Amino acid sequence: MALILIIEDEEHLRHGLAQALARARFDVAEAEDGNEGYAAILAQRPDLVLCDISMPGMRGDQLLRRLRRDHPDLDRTPFLFLTALADRDSVLAGQEMGADDYVTKPVDLKLLVGLIRQRLDQAERWGQSYLGEFERERRDLIDTLSAQTRLSFLSAADVLNRLGDAVLLFNGTAEVIFANRAAQRLLAQNDGVSFQNGRLAAARGDDTRRIRDALKIMQGSDPTRPSLHLSIERPSGRRPYTMRITRLEGGPGLEDGSDALAAAFLSDPEIRPRPSAASLMELYGLTQAEARTVADLATGLSVDEAAEIQHISRNTVHHYLKAAFRKTGTARQSEMIAIVLSSATIEPQPDPDDGA
Repeated sequence: MALILIIEDEEHLRHGLAQALARARFDVAEAEDGNEGYAAILAQRPDLVLCDISMPGMRGDQLLRRLRRDHPDLDRTPFLFLTALADRDSVLAGQEMGADDYVTKPVDLKLLVGLIRQRLDQAERWGQSYLGEFERERRDLIDTLSAQTRLSFLSAADVLNRLGDAVLLFNGTAEVIFANRAAQRLLAQNDGVSFQNGRLAAARGDDTRRIRDALKIMQGSDPTRPSLHLSIERPSGRRPYTMRITRLEGGPGLEDGSDALAAAFLSDPEIRPRPSAASLMELYGLTQAEARTVADLATGLSVDEAAEIQHISRNTVHHYLKAAFRKTGTARQSEMIAIVLSSATIEPQPDPDDGA
């Protein structure tokens, strides 16, 4: 389920919108002003932001301007302004700042849900277009496999696509022969790593050379070097990606005799995966409120921050935690978070081509 962040200082309206979007099967987070909303965007990485313009403190237009300036990796996150202003000048000004659309008050909930789905579909299509070159090469690769190897390869791909970690596989000439969906989403940020001419490239030439040197070492015959760790700088100035390149023994064989000889595990330290609230409810019998609290904490929020975002007291958060400890069979928050991050689903995005 897509995560929608609502930033609105009118509590009654905010809660009403949250309930309507939850009924439409979206995950929903709330923030009551621009400062809280800005922090929530960076911490939770919502799929779409619905933001009021006129708020105390940081206004919605100021929030968007700061976000576009300081975090270009979030440029493709759909941003909808929620406002009572419906005149043409306001709409044009918002579009110039990078807003994707306007929603006027009073809100027509059916139209809002339709608009959100439309914007999410557009964002997904952009990501698919950005990675179109890689997808074409991937399909060409699969076409070269024998029937038995194709089945093995696609089965492995299905498993890798369900992981929250970004995983890439390389052949003996350092070409990328597979990237799971988490890797594709990370590449789509275009912030430090990209897919160029069949190979993984970094924004800095030195980092690209280090990646390719590490791949050569991993594809060599020295068994004493099972893996190498790299740090990849990012043009946005955010914390570098971390990459672990590992030797593979007997990867998926291709008809031309080449193998998947190395794998790269790429991590963004700015992002902690948010477990699906629905999967937490199914796996552990959590209530919706308990599941949302656990998901908030799993993304790195503190108890105070979770309480503030949900507009509940610390005691209520601790009450939800106590119930979650009992239902997950854990005794400490760190233990519970480790379990849910390893077991709960991060909703996979469908592959429109082959379902791999």
